[in-house]
Amino acid sequence: MKPVIELKNVSKVYELGKVEVKALKEINLKIERNKFVGIIGPSGSGKSTLLHVMCCLSRPTSGKVYIDGVDTSELNDNELAKIRGEKIGFVFQNFNLIQRLTALENVMLPMWFVGKKEEDRKEKAKKLLEMVGLGHRIKHRPSELSGGERQRVAIARALANDPSVIVADEPTGNLDSKAGKEIINIFKDLHRRDRTILLVTHDLNIAKRTKKKIYIKDGKIEKVIE
Repeated sequence: MKPVIELKNVSKVYELGKVEVKALKEINLKIERNKFVGIIGPSGSGKSTLLHVMCCLSRPTSGKVYIDGVDTSELNDNELAKIRGEKIGFVFQNFNLIQRLTALENVMLPMWFVGKKEEDRKEKAKKLLEMVGLGHRIKHRPSELSGGERQRVAIARALANDPSVIVADEPTGNLDSKAGKEIINIFKDLHRRDRTILLVTHDLNIAKRTKKKIYIKDGKIEKVIE
């Protein structure tokens, strides 16, 4: 079976005036299907750049990125947006919910972009919110929810289009320890349901709960522990 994400000799260079910053240096990496993977590193290690390149938010300077076996270097910007929308579900540290929409409407939104019928969007969004323990909060807007509840909505939204992989970028960074543990437990439960989870963190306590750990330092993979 092909890995859900594969990087071959990927480098990323930023030009800051006359200075070149090598954020990633010849990364070779496979994310296997149905794995719970942690990408771990301190601030400035390159883990956010790695995340952006892996998920087609940013193109590499050199090398190849494959999503479900598709060579993304062959795709134009619209095709990249389509593969992101269908293959990758994103969960961010700051939740990125639309404030004027209810929890239900936020979860429905990704399905609207791919053309699903309103009735189907609503039914699926309700089921996803129930799955993350928010069936009683579907009509509430983000401002009426706690941080942990907002992150649950974000997880439900990430699952809306049945993506190949859920990517979580510091998902507990804005939560207290209790809410953070609850969010990680949701990811663990999703993994038990055969979801592929890619979690980026600098928190070693969070990293311990992943099954495969990729440590990055100075733009290079330092070690991989399975």
